[in-house]
Order: sequence, then structure tokens, then C-alpha cells
Amino acid sequence: MRLIDKIKEIEKYICENFEEWDLDDPVEEEYFEEYREISGVFEEDILSFEEKFNIILPDDVKALYRYKNGSKYLSILPCVIDEREMPFCLMSLQEIEKTKEYFQNRDALLTEFSDYFTNEDIDNMKDDRIKPYLFNKRWIPFAKYCDSCFLMLDFDPNKGGKEGQIICYIHDPDEVIYVASSITELVLEIIIEEMK
Repeated sequence: MRLIDKIKEIEKYICENFEEWDLDDPVEEEYFEEYREISGVFEEDILSFEEKFNIILPDDVKALYRYKNGSKYLSILPCVIDEREMPFCLMSLQEIEKTKEYFQNRDALLTEFSDYFTNEDIDNMKDDRIKPYLFNKRWIPFAKYCDSCFLMLDFDPNKGGKEGQIICYIHDPDEVIYVASSITELVLEIIIEEMK
């Protein structure tokens, strides 16, 4: 599949350009060796994950997880989001389940944090593709950067959005922003373009 070929290009790129992303050398630190040993998930793993969260994963996300169930410390999703460089690591399905126990495990609108967000902040974050939440049970974090920023699959989009779109939770100052319509768009049109 084209997506997996591109992920392989990114693996090679990160091993050669880690300094540009302010990362440790993945070969020297043996992150790449650990990563190479990670296998993909089986169909029953995907089905039980979908059942647990009452979702149907997009086909490209399933393809990615059939290839690799996470990337440990290797940043295989190096993104520039909102002019910020964030080299994300893919979380395993098990990591996602653990993370969901404490993060994105409840619904909370931005307006519930009035001591934190002004009305102007909330207005500035308005996007007709994303519902105005800070936390949403139907957001599934699947990649992390510095344990505080997450790429998430959005299974509760706003009217201008699409189920399964990619959004990003950025911590401090907290915000949720739109990234891409799918993992394929994220990889092919954002990451690969940035690599050129």
C-alpha cells in the first residue's frame, strides 16, 4: 500500500535527519532496532479495539496498525503543526487504551474552563470541523509528542468535519486544532511535503 511505502520513507528520513528535528540518533540509541522488531496487529486486535470504543477505524489507520503496532521512541510522524515542529511517535493500541483511562475519557466543552479560556480564546479556536471541546470521549489519541501533545482521531466531528479526521491536542497553552482529513493526507500531503 502507498501509505506504508511512505511510512518506510519517513523511517529512513528520520534516521538521517534526526538532528533537524532535535532528536537523538535513533540508530545509536537503538530506537530504530527496537522499532524494527515491532510487528503489526491481527484482525482480532483491531476488532476488539473498535468494539471497546464503539468505533470503526478508517481503512488507512487499520493498514498502518497492521504494519506496526506503535513506534516506541521512533518519531515516524514528524509534523509541523501551526508552525510548531512536533515529531510524533505512533502509540500502540494498548498504549491508546491506557491513555484513554485518564485522557479524553470524558466530555468537557471549552466553556467549562472559563478561568482558563477567555471568550476571545474560545472564538479564536472556533473551527466548523471540530466541536468546541477540550476533552471528548470520541477523540482517540494515537500519536504523542513529549507526553503532552497528541494527534487524535475524531469520531465526533462538527458539521464541517468528517468522521476519522485528524486533530491535534496541544498542551500549554491548551488548544485543539484541525490537522488533516485522514492519516493518508497527514502522511502524503503534510509530512512527505515537509520532507522535500
